[in-house]
Amino acid sequence: MTDLYCVLHKDPGYSREGAAAFLAGERRMELPEAAAAVRAAPGFLLENAPLDKASAFNFRASAYGLETILLSHKDLKDPPPAVTVSKIELRTEGFYYAHGSVKERVPFEAVRLLTACAFDIEAPAKDPAVMEAGLMDSLRVRYFPFAPPIGGKRNKPAPPPPAKETVFLADIFTGGQAPLRLHIPCDEQDYSGIGPQKSVASLENFRLLLEQLSARAFGTRRNSFLEGLLNKKPIGPIKYPSEEAYEKELVWLLTIRQ
Repeated sequence: MTDLYCVLHKDPGYSREGAAAFLAGERRMELPEAAAAVRAAPGFLLENAPLDKASAFNFRASAYGLETILLSHKDLKDPPPAVTVSKIELRTEGFYYAHGSVKERVPFEAVRLLTACAFDIEAPAKDPAVMEAGLMDSLRVRYFPFAPPIGGKRNKPAPPPPAKETVFLADIFTGGQAPLRLHIPCDEQDYSGIGPQKSVASLENFRLLLEQLSARAFGTRRNSFLEGLLNKKPIGPIKYPSEEAYEKELVWLLTIRQ
């Protein structure tokens, strides 16, 4: 089977605007479409290409002024399996994390990468009338497919667009012979471990926890979203289009870290 290749950014702080401008010219697309492609695949300029095509693309990207690297897809570094954490307790030399009934210690010098993200998902319906109507319509479609929709066809208002809610997540990556990915869902944490700064707002506690981790794990690499979160930038412009985009960014960051 022929190997497939990709072209990645070497610089973790690469210009998203520059990458979008290059892709717009390279693929003959409008700039907003190119910017969306950059957001959907952070760190990646080209994927799943034969060697000759990838090499030529990499040369053009370098000539444009982008710092890039050409790799086989076999050389990409996947994240370790995620260990979902419910509490982080900060100490002087490290921290303890709770995973179910297990409590383990991690020294700060073992931390290699800190990342965070935010993306939108459809919020579950909370209106009982809407939920009931949805249930009745699903039963109608399944058992009485030729029956008219509940409430009839005429003058039926268009359903409102599904509500969205923003999910915040973070990950701590450790090094060594048994690397860990400690997965931190913002709304599922016990934040008592951050001390007297703890507030009633989970997002602020989430930011404070990551701020304290970043300060104590000195020199640890961070992704651009975490930098923006710690600097209290508006979330909208730096939000990910999907969780998949964040996972792709992790592959890129772990690969170039090697």
